[in-house]
Amino acid sequence: MAEAQEARKFSGELLQPPRGMRDYPPAEAALRQRIVDAVRAEFERYGFEPLDTPALENWEILSSKYAGGEEIIKETYSLTDLGNRRLGLRFDLTVPLCRFLAANPRVPLPFKRFQIGAVWRDGPVKLGRYREFWQADADTVGAENGLADAEMVALACGVFQSLGLNAVVRVSNRKILDGVLECCGVEREKRLAAMLSIDKLEKIGENGVEKELIEERGLPIPVAKKLLAALSVDEGVSNGEKLARMAGSVADSREGRKGLKELEEVLGYCTALGAADRVVFSPSLARGLNYYTGTVFEVFLAGGGITSSVAAGGRYDELIGLFSGRRLPAVGISFGVDVVAEALKQARAPAPEGVAGGVCKVFMVPVNNPAECLPALQELRREGVAAAIDLMGRSVGKNMEYAAKQGIPFAAVVGEKELKAGKINLRNLETGEEKLVTAAEAARIVALARR
Repeated sequence: MAEAQEARKFSGELLQPPRGMRDYPPAEAALRQRIVDAVRAEFERYGFEPLDTPALENWEILSSKYAGGEEIIKETYSLTDLGNRRLGLRFDLTVPLCRFLAANPRVPLPFKRFQIGAVWRDGPVKLGRYREFWQADADTVGAENGLADAEMVALACGVFQSLGLNAVVRVSNRKILDGVLECCGVEREKRLAAMLSIDKLEKIGENGVEKELIEERGLPIPVAKKLLAALSVDEGVSNGEKLARMAGSVADSREGRKGLKELEEVLGYCTALGAADRVVFSPSLARGLNYYTGTVFEVFLAGGGITSSVAAGGRYDELIGLFSGRRLPAVGISFGVDVVAEALKQARAPAPEGVAGGVCKVFMVPVNNPAECLPALQELRREGVAAAIDLMGRSVGKNMEYAAKQGIPFAAVVGEKELKAGKINLRNLETGEEKLVTAAEAARIVALARR
């Protein structure tokens, strides 16, 4: 009775994860793993090495004005440990990287690292956006030329191509936008806030941004209108034509001209890397974080219901130096694993089968004594086949039903006939085809079926 009463306390909403967080059942975990594998493979192809950092960071690091800025800090989870130290859950993987490099000044340069893991932000919840979410980041530290930036863009194109998603990379340079703001007469102390509003053009439109610039950012009406006119370009024109147009808008700004030159270099490298057809120059792109200093980019998917970016990043040449005391130029990219998973679901891309992440490929069904099947089971595993065996003592029919429900593609039935022959009866659960084969032969059949 007491146990039943206690169990009733844990019902309904209490049994659900906290708002903005979620469980990943096996099929969803499998989809996420598929994305992680694709991203990791591309990171490694470009020569990035793995790095892991703690989920918790000292609050002073996360709340530094050089980290995420006021907007991010409002969404950062904080706590106090038993030693009365204030800590916070990391809101991205970039600030921990900066802290690591400041603590390890002898790391050889360029330092190319990738990290994949969970981050947390106590922000609005919507489709593809959660309060706990996974990011996959790659960063190049110590290289200042545009090739490092272009590699990030090409890398992103490769990831989405491998996942079968049609991606477009929008690129710009913060110096260009700063130059436009300067030439339009925006006071220096108001430029960062104005950039954050301009960055919302795709989301709230020109009228919404104009209203925000005037009412919230304090820009005079003529200045706001001039600024939006300077940034207005026809999406149908080429990147070269847009660059020419923006050259006029930043003609009187040294910073703006420098940004254009940097972007031209990056676009040239993108062409050489075979990624130019996926790259679009978007002058209003600013990115929301304070620390970007040059190239910025966001990746969007064509079609489907996902309108937010699925990957983004840029150059942040000053951030690490603010933690370490020495200037270390850097550029990075971050993939939103959860939002990419939502995009794959909408695209109905082929998902991995079954429970346990679609890992299990053969389910062994003993007719009599399970112990007699174990040598064949272990041989399958040694051959590289993910295999499981009945642990419930069910009938052959029930085991076949179970395997089919889990999406396991093959069953291996082992009875007296199979044991005497030293073989297994391999059944394709999709076609119904059966073959009496050795474990090694079964492994080859399974491998061919996966291609």
